[in-house]
Amino acid sequence: MRFLTLLSTADTEDPIGFVQELIAQFQKPEIWAAIGRNILFALIFIIAGYILTKVANRLIDNFFKYKSKSRLRGSDKRNQTLINVLQNGVTIFIWFFVIVGVLELFSIPVATLLAGAGVVGLAIGFGAQSLVKDMITGFFIILENQFDKGDFVRVNTSGTTVAEGEVLSLGLRSSRIQGYEGELYMIPNGTINEVINFSRYNSISYLDMNFSIQEDLDKVEETMNKYFENHWREEEVLVEQPAILGVQDIQQGEATIRVMLTTQPMEHFGATRRMRRRLKQYLESQGVFVSVPTMDINDFDQNDAGE
Repeated sequence: MRFLTLLSTADTEDPIGFVQELIAQFQKPEIWAAIGRNILFALIFIIAGYILTKVANRLIDNFFKYKSKSRLRGSDKRNQTLINVLQNGVTIFIWFFVIVGVLELFSIPVATLLAGAGVVGLAIGFGAQSLVKDMITGFFIILENQFDKGDFVRVNTSGTTVAEGEVLSLGLRSSRIQGYEGELYMIPNGTINEVINFSRYNSISYLDMNFSIQEDLDKVEETMNKYFENHWREEEVLVEQPAILGVQDIQQGEATIRVMLTTQPMEHFGATRRMRRRLKQYLESQGVFVSVPTMDINDFDQNDAGE
């Protein structure tokens, strides 16, 4: 634009003349027409960028919806993670070109700005090595599918646990994990050395129940097995019938019978508690009771009487 050229070639030794010339330029109708035209084109660019972003995000959503119905569907959490990363990348890409186009409309030297930014970036880059490390690590976490949004993970740094909980979001620079009590961990990806993912495979838990050694343990196991055969599907998170492993231990007049439960990922805590309650109620209805620890104090009474 002409007034920008005037600014760049201004005679700093005659500021009054420069101001007068600038005012004269702004009094010309063609200047305002050019400004209005550029503003109009800038608005068109911005609206087009907004529409393109919405269309691109919708195409990404539709692609993964179609993919979820095909044989290559993959896991829902993996798809959601890829959707978030791709949509963020497309949004940044589109708006970068929109901003460049708007700047070019107003004759702002984008190439010069980028070159200057490159020099400044080179200087800053030596102090931003951790940022580069975070982004590279984040890229490989996504590429190797180490964990996805919604997974329950434990993150270690040099053998020390820094976070454990549900993954709320996964980005190239950092990840957000929500702990047991609602605490939010913001972890730079570059600090993640080890990841333990609890959500990829079925979970296993062991249910121990104590019975008096006076009980017929074969009958107890037979009663428990009968219950599992007829009722194990009532617990929706179980993936197979619980297995009775047998007598695990005998101590202080009690025999411990161990049962192995196989559940959907991270569902074993609740399933074990619910199964313990249901199994106890069923056994009591069959005349089998869980033992209660007792203490025989007769010897103490006799010793006191002898003294």
